[in-house]
Amino acid sequence: MASGIIGAVIFGLLSAFFPPLNAEIYAVAAPVIFPDMWVLHVSAMTGGLVIGKITHFVAAAKGAEAISRRREIKEARGPRTEPLEGPATVWRRVRDKLTEWSKAMIDVLDRPRLGPLVILSSSGIGFPPLAVVVVAAGVKRVSATILIGVMTIGCLARFLITAWLVQEGIDIRF
Repeated sequence: MASGIIGAVIFGLLSAFFPPLNAEIYAVAAPVIFPDMWVLHVSAMTGGLVIGKITHFVAAAKGAEAISRRREIKEARGPRTEPLEGPATVWRRVRDKLTEWSKAMIDVLDRPRLGPLVILSSSGIGFPPLAVVVVAAGVKRVSATILIGVMTIGCLARFLITAWLVQEGIDIRF
């Protein structure tokens, strides 16, 4: 039994770092493979996933600090000139649009009521993607306690409901 629980945690950790190894796969398979212990296995897998996502959060927070320091150095040097035409212009527009969307998401995460709702939505239904929200939360320096608590509740609810539907034999295809 212990090796199965350890395997569940490892699966959760790996799914946090390797997206094709989807945590929902484990939630669907657990009631079939472990019919009497699926709740424990899904909970352990969720714990592994949350631990893995927290490493993304910490890395993003540390990266944001490093980028802030670099930005200060660049601003001290003066403005940089970029070409006005050509492929660089297209990529600059794409970069600017992605920056705009990211800023909007990060700004919402900073709000005391909307931020946790975004995290809950992301972890509970998968939109916006949890990987993006966790990184944005790290950049915005959202409280780790709030992130861990809300993300755990959302992911655990999503995976337990998915596994329960499989265990009950309810067709979950869309």
